[in-house]
This record gives sequence, structure tokens and C-alpha cells, in this order.
Amino acid sequence: MMTLRHRLKRWQDLFYAGPRFLGVDPIRRNGYQSPTLTGALWIYALIVRHFTLAGRITIISAGLIIVYAMFSLIMPIHLLAFAIIMLFVVDFLAGYLVFVPIRVRREAPERVGVGTEEEVRYIVANPSPRPALDMTLDALPYPSAVSLAQGRAFLKELPSGGRTELKATITARRRGRFTLPAVRADSAFPFNLWRWGSTGNGPQNLIVYPEFTPLLSLDLPTGLRYHSGGVALSSHTGESMDFLGCREFRDGDDPRRIHWRSWARTSFPVVKEFREEYLCRTAMVIDTYRPRPPLIHLHWAHPEDPILEGALSLVAAIADHLSDKDYIVDLFAAGPQVYRFQGGRSLAYLENILDILACLQPHHGEPLAEFSAELIEEIARISSAILVLLTWNDMRRDIIERLSANGVTVRAYLVTDGNRLPDDLPTSVTPVSAEDIRQGRCLVL
Repeated sequence: MMTLRHRLKRWQDLFYAGPRFLGVDPIRRNGYQSPTLTGALWIYALIVRHFTLAGRITIISAGLIIVYAMFSLIMPIHLLAFAIIMLFVVDFLAGYLVFVPIRVRREAPERVGVGTEEEVRYIVANPSPRPALDMTLDALPYPSAVSLAQGRAFLKELPSGGRTELKATITARRRGRFTLPAVRADSAFPFNLWRWGSTGNGPQNLIVYPEFTPLLSLDLPTGLRYHSGGVALSSHTGESMDFLGCREFRDGDDPRRIHWRSWARTSFPVVKEFREEYLCRTAMVIDTYRPRPPLIHLHWAHPEDPILEGALSLVAAIADHLSDKDYIVDLFAAGPQVYRFQGGRSLAYLENILDILACLQPHHGEPLAEFSAELIEEIARISSAILVLLTWNDMRRDIIERLSANGVTVRAYLVTDGNRLPDDLPTSVTPVSAEDIRQGRCLVL
């Protein structure tokens, strides 16, 4: 009895975990998970896993014919439905008999840019003594914003013991963090109605960052400020203090810093002198305020905001430019809470910034209200600051004035839709059209 109870509990846990191979989590609200919605998700997953498009149309057609036959006594149209069902049964059984389990692995990129195309590789092996026929790879549905640009990879035949590699091209139309379903190698032989297949590696995460065009130049005068710890705070790899010059040896100097050539030339001890480096450190502040959409929409189908997307593309281009110039960047993203990231020299922080930009969502409140006085003071201790704003009001004016009063070089950009600008917009704030950013026409700032 206990064994049966444990089995039922295990089946229940598997049911509520949902079809993990699909890469979609069941909906939970306040800790409650509806068994009806979970069951519907399982039905959908099994349909897209095993039924081809032709198979779905065939089953629906047979069902409609049967329903029509129940109300029609003139002709035995139900015989057509039985013929269709028998065709499906034959395809099901024949496919099972000739199906060959194979091994498949997908190598997909971890991140892609919006609108760009990246290569996906599939490694397929057939350990069976029989050949595998008509294999379609990655047939499970991708998220709506992600697709295989040139279609799914197809393998006509793989002989016994064979191994091959196939390629496909993945692209994304929208930024965000998505989950790709588990990779499968499916065969719809012989009638392309039902699929038998093998599952390879499980669901994979894909980060889609905003598209951007690299900047040609960025006017950002940077005042050099000494930061305690020097470059030790910016990176622990491949950095050293600045070489200042040579001087005579003094008591207490490190013998490892003796400059032997100068000693030989001058006939008295000479040591190399260093100093802590002055850092070019920049703060980037991202505004995420957007008014609520006028139309009611589903909570998982937020309409794309061109101004926000343009602003994030601008931030990505600026971050790319600063990373090439060996700047230290402190990123502050204003939203329901302030997201902060600090990247140092010799560190691949651009990818981390792009990951943050990929997941940022619009905030319908006042995001800059989350900036505390301590946070403003911390930004004020940085050499320079870049503000990317989506609207203009007194709060944003006050932040810029407070930073400027503390000697920070401020560059502020207001991303607009190209219409009329605010009347009180100061000349120190540069308006930039979101359309120009997304079309790659914003190359000099």
C-alpha cells in the first residue's frame, strides 16, 4: 500500500512539474497551481511533440466528419472518417516498427542580438544496427520571438553507426530571456502524421540583447579622480601601477624594484618608482519610465515600446564604446528597484551589461524616485556620468544639477519619438530620436 502511495505521489509531482522538455513552466498564482491548466499544458505538449501539422489536420477532419455523420442519415459519410483513422493507425504502427532511437546534441549560442543570425550546430549519432530515416531536428515549437531563420535541419538517412553534424540559423525579433525546448530528433516516416523521436539535451536559456550600431565617437570629457585602491578595485588580472620613473635608492626601498641598467650606467643604486593609477570611471544611469499602454493587453504580451527599445540600444552602443576605451563603468538601471552593476578593466563586463539590458522592463511609476540621497552622493564621487532619459521633469533636472554641482561631468540624452521637445529642456540635454538609433543613424554623440 505504501508503495502504491509513493508511486501516486511521484506521478502527482511529475504532473505538477509540467512538461519540462517543452521549456514552459506551469502557471502559478500566489502559490496555487491549477490542475486544469496544468493538464491542458500537458495535452498541448504531447500534441506538438507527436502530431505533425498534417496529423493534426487529419484528426480534426476525422472528428468533424464523425460529428456531421451523427446528423446525416442520407449517406454513410462516417465510413470516410473510419478510413482516415485507419490511415492514422497504420502510420502510428509502421512508424513505431521502423523507428530507430538516435543520439542528438544541440550547441546553441547563449546570447544573440535582436535581428542578428547565429549558428546552431547539431551532433547526431546512430548507435542502432538499423538506418534512421527522415529525421527532423528541433521540431518542438520555439518561443514566439525566436525562430530558425532557414527552417529546421532535416536528415534524410543516417546509416548504422553513422555520425554527422547539421547546422541551422537562429534569430530573434525581440529582446528578452527565453527558454529553448529540449532538442529532439523525430521521424514522421512513413505518412508524416505521427512522430516518433529521441530527446537530446534539455531546455537551454537564450538571452536576446538589444540591437545596436557601434559608435564612431563619444564626447565624454573625463576628470581624473583618485579612487582608493587604484586599479586593484577595477580588476585583479593583468593590471599594475603606473610607472612614474627612476630615482636614487633610499633606505627601505624594495630591492626587487632596482633598475639594474641605470645602476650600471650611474654607478649608484637606482630604483623604479610607481604610483597608483587615476581611473577613468563613468556612471551610466538608465531611465525606464513609460506611461501605461492605453489598451488592455495580456500580462505576458507587453507591446514593444519603440522609445524604450531605442534607449536600451543607445545604452548598449555606449557601453560597447566605453569597454573598448578601457573605462570602468558603473551601471544604474532605475525601475521598481535600482539595479546596479560595476565592471572593471580587463573584465568582459559588456556581456553582463547586455544581459541586464535584455531583461529590463518598463516602469510605470517614477523610477528615479528610487534613487536615495546616498546613491546620488556615490554617483557624485565618480569622474563622469551618462544619463539616458525617456522623459523630462523637475526630478531629472534636479539630479543633473546635483551631479554637476559636485564636479561630475554629466552627459544627458533624451530619447524621443521625433516630435516636439519639452519647452523647458536645457541645452545641456541632447535629444536623440529613437528611430535614428534603431536605424543605425546615431553614430556620434
